[in-house]
Amino acid sequence: MKKAGVLALALALTAPLLIGTSSCSSNSAKRSKPLEVEFIVTGSAPNGVHITYGTDASNHRARRLPLDVTKPVRKHALYWVMAELQGSGRITCKVVIGKKAGAGHAVGGFNTCTAESPSDPLRGWN
Repeated sequence: MKKAGVLALALALTAPLLIGTSSCSSNSAKRSKPLEVEFIVTGSAPNGVHITYGTDASNHRARRLPLDVTKPVRKHALYWVMAELQGSGRITCKVVIGKKAGAGHAVGGFNTCTAESPSDPLRGWN
């Protein structure tokens, strides 16, 4: 009888531990999404716009508004966007990483809008 009582007590104490180690946990659904950088250029450019965007190691080109491109963030990279009006117009450009943004704007003529990443590339992204 004593053995049955000890066994019941041991089972009662270890059952919550075994149940808590299940591989089906609600925490697995909370995995964090990889950090992304978003390059955005909006506005109007009746005569056209030349857009260049990328990192300190590579760049890409576009010629249409709006521009909204998302790429994964690489550590120790500087991200930037530059958009030059080809005559009249009004544009806004942004580089967004997480909840932080660098932004600029340009109005008329052949003016240029520039924006770069809102963090120190040597320290990385938090």
